[in-house]
Amino acid sequence: MSLRSPLSKTEALRALLFRNGMASFVLRALNAVAASSLTILMARYLGPSGYGIYTYALALVILLNVPTQGGLPILLVRETAAALAQSRVDLVYRLWRWATTFTVGLALSVALITLPIAWGFRAHFEPVAFNSFVLALLLVPLIILGNLAGAALRGVHRVLLGQLPEYVLRPALLLLAILAYLWLGRDDMRADVAVGLHTLAAAVALLISVPMLWRARPTTSTARAPEGERPPEWLRSMMPLTLLSAMQVILQYTDLVMLGFFLDSETVGLYRVAAQASLCVGFGLLAVNLIVAPQFARDYARGDRARLQQVTTLSARLVLLLTLPIMLLFLFVAEPIVTLVFGDAYGGSGTALRILAIGQLLNAAFGSVVFLLNMTGHERDTVKGLSIGVVVNALLNLALIPTFGINGAAVATAITLLIWNVLLWQAVRRRLGIDSTALGLRVAA
Repeated sequence: MSLRSPLSKTEALRALLFRNGMASFVLRALNAVAASSLTILMARYLGPSGYGIYTYALALVILLNVPTQGGLPILLVRETAAALAQSRVDLVYRLWRWATTFTVGLALSVALITLPIAWGFRAHFEPVAFNSFVLALLLVPLIILGNLAGAALRGVHRVLLGQLPEYVLRPALLLLAILAYLWLGRDDMRADVAVGLHTLAAAVALLISVPMLWRARPTTSTARAPEGERPPEWLRSMMPLTLLSAMQVILQYTDLVMLGFFLDSETVGLYRVAAQASLCVGFGLLAVNLIVAPQFARDYARGDRARLQQVTTLSARLVLLLTLPIMLLFLFVAEPIVTLVFGDAYGGSGTALRILAIGQLLNAAFGSVVFLLNMTGHERDTVKGLSIGVVVNALLNLALIPTFGINGAAVATAITLLIWNVLLWQAVRRRLGIDSTALGLRVAA
């Protein structure tokens, strides 16, 4: 019996990881379905101009609030798990209080600074656009607090439950709110109404998430942390994580914000539809990353480079298998797909969708470079690569958007994806001695 025990434990661990990986895949798939449905509804009922205002208001406010969330969710998961491993439940509660206070304080600071400025320039905005911006300022802290609740749940080992607030509850509630609004016979959907419904959905999702966290909270310990313990350390630890998060957010929204600056809201709406549709190409990479990320960490910790290379190559080939057919579909029939799904008004985004689809294929072709670096403790290389990507993306958008419009923004995004993936691919080869692509090329010792 004792001889079979280690094997049984290993098999049980593999089965648990597989079940969690598949369950996470299902949750992300549900999120993708809800997000796609929301994009279609918003695009159809708001029209290109209204959808552009909605998108631009959210993008601008999210960029303003980058410091508010930063790396807090990752920090919350890590420090909660570490404190529980030391039976320091009191420290867990202090961490949660500090994170909540920090988030609310920064969100209020951003609002107090930006609202007077926005009020001073309100004459330059349409009333709908100004209202959308104000409501979005209220929305962002609700989203962030919901994300922190999910991170705390993952920190207490409720991994699947911790994904519900961000990936299931909020998009599902927003979808229900919009459908209910339309079912009531209202045909006056505007951008500010859409942002208001988004804010309502985020508030309800947060109200559901808090009791979930309360029920999953660890029992109180007798030990008490000395006053002032850890906040400075948490703040220092959060800085590189915040920088990494900021780089990702800036890369995601720079093109939208610049389009809104140089062109009209209708153009922003057209580009947003193309950008959202192109994410379908990269869904295979996201799904595979969820499954292989724990394996990367284990193989690296064991020093098993041969196994790490094998898993990396197989996963990269699976990613290409899932990515290539969708990219080819968009490459040949982009306009019919866009007009069928979103309406005739969005037919002008077909070329941008083709360009972005090629960019997503390039992103997938280099494999799981971000996860390989982050799961093996080389997140600084990720930050360097993303930082260069942010600068390149901003310069390319600045150069291409005034002349080429949404197609210029799409080219800027595709080139940026290629450049920073090459940089991270080189970092993986240098740091880990493996090749992240489907080719599995031999790396010189």
